[in-house]
Amino acid sequence: MHTIEPAAMLRRDPFADVQELLRRIGWMIPPAGEAEAERPWMPVAETDESGDAYTIKLELPGVSAEDIEIGITDRDLCINGEVREEEEGATALRMRMGRLHYHTTLPSDVDDDKVEASLHDGVLTVRVPKAAQGRTRRIEVSGNHGKEQQKRPRQEGRH
Repeated sequence: MHTIEPAAMLRRDPFADVQELLRRIGWMIPPAGEAEAERPWMPVAETDESGDAYTIKLELPGVSAEDIEIGITDRDLCINGEVREEEEGATALRMRMGRLHYHTTLPSDVDDDKVEASLHDGVLTVRVPKAAQGRTRRIEVSGNHGKEQQKRPRQEGRH
């Protein structure tokens, strides 16, 4: 039988997945009167958790590091930027321009002073370390059970 730690249940917001889904659906439906070029697009994102950090990866083809702004307010991580990409083909010049926006709420156990971001091959990687109190670590138990066994002579024949 699987057991769930009570502390893990308290850290997880049960409505976070639903809110994220509604937020993503909301970006797909344009408000009345808003032009396609004016609406920011939401990049494809992937999140992962390791023992010491959360990692968010966003696909941002054609976006340079200078065109990306990352900010954290309270527990909200916001990534904004601008796309300016030109592609010249045999018969036409195609330009893709516009704003991008990504927003997520971080767990409460992060150290937002040590966030790192890098952009390589069109993938933005944001590493958000966990705070020291949020990490799980194994504590070794020391004792002198080995010394006691050496001091006491073993009595054979008794059960």
